[in-house]
Amino acid sequence: MNNLLYSVFSWLYKFFTNFLPGQHAVNPNEQLVRQQIEELHLANDNIPLKNLIVDIVLRLPSLSSSSSIAHNNNQQQQQLNNSSVQQPLGNEDIIHNNDIPLVHNLLPNLFNGTYQQAINQCKNQDKLLLVYLHSPENDQTNEFLQEIFCKFEFIEFINNEFIVYANSIKEREGYIKSNEFGCTAFPFLCVVFPQDGKEYWRMDGLNELKAQLLLNNNNVVNDNATIGVDRHLIDIVLTQLIEVHERLEAQLVVHRTTRQQREFERSAREEQDRAYEESLRKDREKEEQRIREENKKLEMINQFKRKIEENERKRIEIQQNVVFYNGNESNSKLVKFKLPNGTETQFRFNSDLSFANLHQFIHSYSFKEWKPSRYSKLESDYELTLNVIPKRILPYDENEKLSSIAGKGFIIYVREAEHDEEEEFAQQHGV
Repeated sequence: MNNLLYSVFSWLYKFFTNFLPGQHAVNPNEQLVRQQIEELHLANDNIPLKNLIVDIVLRLPSLSSSSSIAHNNNQQQQQLNNSSVQQPLGNEDIIHNNDIPLVHNLLPNLFNGTYQQAINQCKNQDKLLLVYLHSPENDQTNEFLQEIFCKFEFIEFINNEFIVYANSIKEREGYIKSNEFGCTAFPFLCVVFPQDGKEYWRMDGLNELKAQLLLNNNNVVNDNATIGVDRHLIDIVLTQLIEVHERLEAQLVVHRTTRQQREFERSAREEQDRAYEESLRKDREKEEQRIREENKKLEMINQFKRKIEENERKRIEIQQNVVFYNGNESNSKLVKFKLPNGTETQFRFNSDLSFANLHQFIHSYSFKEWKPSRYSKLESDYELTLNVIPKRILPYDENEKLSSIAGKGFIIYVREAEHDEEEEFAQQHGV
């Protein structure tokens, strides 16, 4: 229902205002105000808020008066400490763009966002919410803005203690909020406690304030004496706002303490969670490292076993396929081996055998006196030295034949590579 009323109201307003004279004329100062708003990044992309700021600023006194007000406000600001009102950069910056005062010095800081976002901001900052609903056509709007809302003392107090949500009743959310608050007159102000969303103070127009001022001063106010009275309207508003703020401050402290406690507990839980996750991460890394080491160890054992199996396979293959002996003495060589352990043995070989065959013989046959290591590689771990002058090493060569060695027989010294590391590895891993 509210949305329907708002749509009808907006259409009627736009339809009839199009026929007003000068409707499309642009205030020459409006452009400068809007330019300032863009330069100061006020309201960002919030067009309704930008329009509201422009409307408020253009309702203030003449440019010369506004300049004077801004200059006086700046002097007061320089004399006060701990003020949260935005400070101008300096006297030379007070007047900007053809003597227009800096916009953000002329009115309180208006929250840029929706009503609910303003409530959430109040909860996060432990502040009260001041709601201002603006009625452009109301007769008391200019008086309120000039004598209360845009006064330096009001700006300073409000910026320190409140978050201000302002909207025009011509905008959709402003119109809806005016119905929700049950506004009976404008300009409308109220104080909302963000935690429960309830209203704890309100101002429906200026008539009640003027009546209260009249009662307090015990005199009669007439049209010619309004200046002397209006000057003190701000005192009543500030007094009431200070009272409601002091009344609600205790609740704010409770909520602030509760929020800080929750944040502390949340931070502590997060710290515990981080510590737990870090512990899990380290445990996972240790387990992964253990698995990697186990896999590496297992791979080394498998390689070791494959090496032994390969040596054994070669021994069996040599024993099955190579014929070393020859009964024909005329085509043979008698070879005496000086084995690595110091013992001796001798065999008669076919003269057509190669030096490689001698290596195969040593690698594949077990003697009573000595047995080759199961870790020795056929091609590289045996050194056969012929006992001649000078001594001659017989390499693993399939082309060199025994027939190339003079004489019917000869002595060969056998040396085998040591395998201490392999022996130790086999003992450690039970291979």
